[in-house]
Amino acid sequence: MSEQTVSENILVAKNIKKYFPIKKGFFLRHVGDVKAVDDVSLTVRKGETLGLVGESGCGKSTLGRTLIRLYEPTSGEIEFEHKNFLDASGKELRAARKDIQMIFQDPYASLDPRMTVGQIIEQPFVIHNILGPKEREARVKQLLELVGLRPSHINRYPHEFSGGQRQRISIARAIALDPKLIICDEPVSALDVSIQAQILNLLKDLQERLQLTYIFISHDLSVIEHVCDRVAVMYLGRIVEITTREELYKNPHHPYTHALLGSIPSIGTGKKKMAKILTGEIPSPINPPSGCTFHPRCPYKQDKCVTERPELTGDVGHQAACHYKLNSTTQKELS
Repeated sequence: MSEQTVSENILVAKNIKKYFPIKKGFFLRHVGDVKAVDDVSLTVRKGETLGLVGESGCGKSTLGRTLIRLYEPTSGEIEFEHKNFLDASGKELRAARKDIQMIFQDPYASLDPRMTVGQIIEQPFVIHNILGPKEREARVKQLLELVGLRPSHINRYPHEFSGGQRQRISIARAIALDPKLIICDEPVSALDVSIQAQILNLLKDLQERLQLTYIFISHDLSVIEHVCDRVAVMYLGRIVEITTREELYKNPHHPYTHALLGSIPSIGTGKKKMAKILTGEIPSPINPPSGCTFHPRCPYKQDKCVTERPELTGDVGHQAACHYKLNSTTQKELS
């Protein structure tokens, strides 16, 4: 992907927080918060695929839903095409949502079992009052062909399709209104490996043909490597590293990224230097650790890590939230 300028950013998120309140007792007293997304800032460039990766429970899906305002952020700013997306309401918000769509993880759960495929894909046109009945039917058949299904499937129900076919239906619905940005929330994790490759290739083909921009959420680093231009690594509600795909796999700076890359299964007899294995579970987002939230599991932690929270720093093309950005020299010094 060619170098982009700031003016070509399609989405800019600043200091996004999403806290879910915890209430207890008869009077539902507010006793705390689940800090699912905690002060995240990122930019998405037109035409790129930005990957969000991390363990289950790190907040990546919550961030995706907050960016599209399925969840309202607790605080922060979101700009879409240089307009304040959080200020949009009513008709303005509905119009903006034509340009931002989402593909969900479970295609069966996201499709209404009482509606035919034709009705499901036609629904965006009905909601936004676009085209007449005959034009809608023709457009639905065209979309089915575009995602690799037959137009004759228009009157079938979701239960009559395989998992991969249902995800193709979800993709057809997502692209129906010619959106500019699609958030893909683990779109292949529920599918067989052979079907995963087909869906990933379909998404890449549609991106080229329709000039789409993707935010691609996944816990699978091998999938991220295949489809993404840049990658943001999340841990406990925060981005701990963000850089290009090539730089991330060649020269990761954060210990958590090292651990994720070291956990990728490999086949072969050649020796591979593995990252130190992580111990323990992800801390609770209700009461995250002080300083660097990763320090209880970090094999390289120092006293500074326990008391001071690192911010994302580094070159514009490669930033990491670590006091001791790892390379071969610092790993030896800290080990």
